[in-house]
Amino acid sequence: MLGVISCPKCKRVCGVDLKHTNKKCARCDYNISISKVRIWAKTENTKDLAEIIKNVSIEITKPTLKYQDY
Repeated sequence: MLGVISCPKCKRVCGVDLKHTNKKCARCDYNISISKVRIWAKTENTKDLAEIIKNVSIEITKPTLKYQDY
């Protein structure tokens, strides 16, 4: 299972294999603990990962007002 996370230090969005526990940020070399950060999206297909990362990056920089169904 693949996931999309953002670095808590520099906010760079990246893909990660959720089987791992840590990931080093490519921009700032921060060691990200995957269990402590928000997983923005999950996918099984590696072909979809680039598009999902792009969409999450846009959502982080320009948040949209989406209806939250609680």
